[in-house]
Amino acid sequence: MRDNQESSSTEQTIDILLYVALAEELDTVIAFLGDGFTAQELEDVALTWFSGSIQSTEAGKRYSVAVVAAGKMGNTRSANIASVAIEKLKPSDIVVIGIAGSLSNDLEPGDVFVPDSVNEYLANSASVGEKRTWSLDTSGNHFQSSQRLLDRLQKFRHTRRKQFEAWRNQTRQRRSETIAKSIDDALVEAGVQLRGECNLLVGDDRKLASGPVVGKGKAFLTWLKKQVDRKIAAMEMESAGIFDAGSIRTPAPRVVAIRGISDFADERKDKIEKIAKNAFRALSMENALSLFIASVEAGLFEPDVGRQLESAKLTQLAVLQSAVKSVLVIGGVTGETDDTDAEAPRLHRASMKLGKTLAEAGAHLVVCSPFPDSADYYAAMGYADAKVRGVIHFHSPSHPEVEKKKGLLKKMLGHPDLIVQEWNYPGPEVNDGSSWSQAWLLAQLQALEKVDAVVALGGKVSKTANTLLHLAEAKSLPIIPFSFLGGAGQRANQRRDWARLNPDIDVSFFAEDIGVEQTIRIANMMQARRVSRAFSTKGTPRTIFISRASQDAGVAQDFANALRLRGIEALIGDDEVRPDQMVPASIENAMLRSSICAVLWSKHYALSPWCFDELSMALSQHAYGNIGLWLFNLDDSLIVPVQARKMPTISLRDRELLSPIVDQLLAEPQLR
Repeated sequence: MRDNQESSSTEQTIDILLYVALAEELDTVIAFLGDGFTAQELEDVALTWFSGSIQSTEAGKRYSVAVVAAGKMGNTRSANIASVAIEKLKPSDIVVIGIAGSLSNDLEPGDVFVPDSVNEYLANSASVGEKRTWSLDTSGNHFQSSQRLLDRLQKFRHTRRKQFEAWRNQTRQRRSETIAKSIDDALVEAGVQLRGECNLLVGDDRKLASGPVVGKGKAFLTWLKKQVDRKIAAMEMESAGIFDAGSIRTPAPRVVAIRGISDFADERKDKIEKIAKNAFRALSMENALSLFIASVEAGLFEPDVGRQLESAKLTQLAVLQSAVKSVLVIGGVTGETDDTDAEAPRLHRASMKLGKTLAEAGAHLVVCSPFPDSADYYAAMGYADAKVRGVIHFHSPSHPEVEKKKGLLKKMLGHPDLIVQEWNYPGPEVNDGSSWSQAWLLAQLQALEKVDAVVALGGKVSKTANTLLHLAEAKSLPIIPFSFLGGAGQRANQRRDWARLNPDIDVSFFAEDIGVEQTIRIANMMQARRVSRAFSTKGTPRTIFISRASQDAGVAQDFANALRLRGIEALIGDDEVRPDQMVPASIENAMLRSSICAVLWSKHYALSPWCFDELSMALSQHAYGNIGLWLFNLDDSLIVPVQARKMPTISLRDRELLSPIVDQLLAEPQLR
């Protein structure tokens, strides 16, 4: 049963956000859900959603549902719309409903596909080649579907047999009414043989490609399957944006895509469109939507077992203690300690303890190897064992053996609040040791480009760990080098004059296994020091200009209060506008009166042209040496301006970090 949910507020909390892209998809949704869903228009954004509820007799409750239609395709559009909807509605779950083109013979028009993960295949791509011959070196973003929702949908036919069979019968009847026998016969004559029945395919390591390209030719299909990911089963144009918008939230909503297969994304697409017109588009969308409704009514969207307890645990742990967004873990046994037989057990224990520490502090874990002879493997285990919301990033070569190991490890790690993002790079050209070393080094170098800090646990000096640590030093990344296993970690520790450069860090932590529990505290201090040394003016600042979006006024005010308590004048842009002067000139004058500009980046900041102007002004004045620049990220959203992307950033998702971070920034010895 679907009913109206009365509400006049634009700030709500709902159970499920249902996202569709096109008007024809919205028409199907409204037709299925009924008149009980009413429209609500936002005042500050050109967006209308439809809200109501779906009754679940199995769960004994009504699920509040909001339907959002973007009005156009594309991941940029979907990410922006989803971000607004998540901010306003705070959904527990997000479902992306729509149509997709099949890249697999297992998926036929009319089928419904729920992917294991989404691959934004053209993200981070680089052009390779010279003159007239070129290609794309891909390194797409990977987003994992909610493991809990995926598992429940996979087992739907067994756990809720009656409801599932009712849905299957609906698809059979719907197909017989929508696809005339003459259409099937014409397709067979054109060389397109279909099974004549609609199936549901969920997970099983099948992936959904999400990007700006409409697939119609065999060449593109071959490139996508062979050069990008052989496990891609279907393609569309908006799911990656939704998954990305959800993944940066804390706590993160569960996200899953339900795609109706409307055609094949190859040369058969034109044949199907010519013969069947829009019949399969309508059929596939209706099948996908009816699966969503059936699964809600069957109670598949109930909160995870223990999820509320875990949420309480998150609050108690104050999990956002990390001022660094992401930490790369490298290392392994060295054969250099007095008890070489104990090195592997010590490495495993320390790595698991490190992973748990990072998870509980709210930092993302970045690793490369899914094999159990690495520190990466056990750090990932420890991270997952913390049973808190978090993200593990895997940077690794594309190769069947690596994919198999990652798949097995992901199944072992999986819990509802853990997101595993995969970053794949070209695999070895030939299957020998040298080629493998080059492939792993490429993945590790790319991982190094995306992190805020590096932790070293041992690692043989003859392997890549030593090279990576030298490069991290050259980039001025915070390095936490533990020496108790010897190797590359010990060498990196010995290269630093800790007494002079980091006098407030107790170096004894690095020599003992238990020291890994201090990783976040050390990383926070080193990141604050990095920002202060590289981007502050000399001497104690007297005035600091705070650049923020209007939606982040509360954080900005807390920041200003913290500065004023320490005897520093704090200027906020809006407060400095004068009636006798143009706004840009007022802002520039206030900024130039300041020693430092503190930028509070967020998703709101990214959408504001006025904030962009302030950041551009600050970057320009900093380049001339007129002001220092501190960059804070309030929600871990991606930094857009090119000049700012490589700047050291302090992750400030928890206001409790404000006071200690300000103290560390201001107390920094002027060793420049």
